Amino acid sequence: MKRHNAELLLLAITILWGGTFAVVKTAMVDVSPSMFVLLRFVLATVVAVAVWPRSLASIDKDTMGKGLALGVLYGVGFLLQTIGLTMTSASASAFITGTMVVFVPLVHRVVDGARIKPNHVFSIIMVLVGLWLFTSPESQGVNLGDVLTLFSAILWAVYLTYIDVWTTEIRHDTQKQNALVILQFVATVILAGVGVGVDSSQGTSLNVTFDRDLILGLLYCGIFASVIPTFVQTRYQQYTHPVRAGVIFAIEPLAASFIAWMAINEQFSVRQLIGGGVLLAAIVLPDIIASRREQ
Repeated sequence: MKRHNAELLLLAITILWGGTFAVVKTAMVDVSPSMFVLLRFVLATVVAVAVWPRSLASIDKDTMGKGLALGVLYGVGFLLQTIGLTMTSASASAFITGTMVVFVPLVHRVVDGARIKPNHVFSIIMVLVGLWLFTSPESQGVNLGDVLTLFSAILWAVYLTYIDVWTTEIRHDTQKQNALVILQFVATVILAGVGVGVDSSQGTSLNVTFDRDLILGLLYCGIFASVIPTFVQTRYQQYTHPVRAGVIFAIEPLAASFIAWMAINEQFSVRQLIGGGVLLAAIVLPDIIASRREQ
């Protein structure tokens, strides 16, 4: 697998993640965030086990520990972002989530001893500028939702680093890679179940109406935004650098807005167009510069 092919796959799953914004917005009208996450990942777990039943036999103590650890990082990060989104604006959430690209090289240096490359620093700065222009997060002050979202971004930076390190160790063992996908979903289901329990203790209604919007939302988020992306990330992120992966994932707000433009004719402002251009340049320019240096 060539690096460019792997990065194209990561870009494809970023677009799939971008599609969740419009879907979840209509699907979560009559269900709590924790319950939606629980149902989403129960479905993802069932689908993953049905597709890769033989991978369950490859789960040993080491795989179990790593899979559950990745699942905790992913699941807690997801829940913190979801809770934070109820307290802050979507634009602020998108910008703060994108700041994970700042933490990835720092975490990668601590975990793997990797030096921070100049082209990565260049990409990170461009991503932050592009996200700021695109999401306009300065329209409000800092609140608890922003802080929770920041913690989720840090957890995802740790997740991106460890999924790179641990999947490289089992590069040629597809069964164990698939087992890691399943274990991540199981851990997220457990965490979401705890969230539902907390909601129940606080008097939040757990009644679920399985209408058309909820069913379509669960199918999209459970399969196309969970099973497929997690499989691709677990299998192919190892062929690129974690910082590059973080930069690609940071264009999710751009992907979400593009899909909204295609689906419901949502318009871009001039500032957003400039920000979107800077985000795309953050992916393309470092490769152009590196290739010219090689020549």
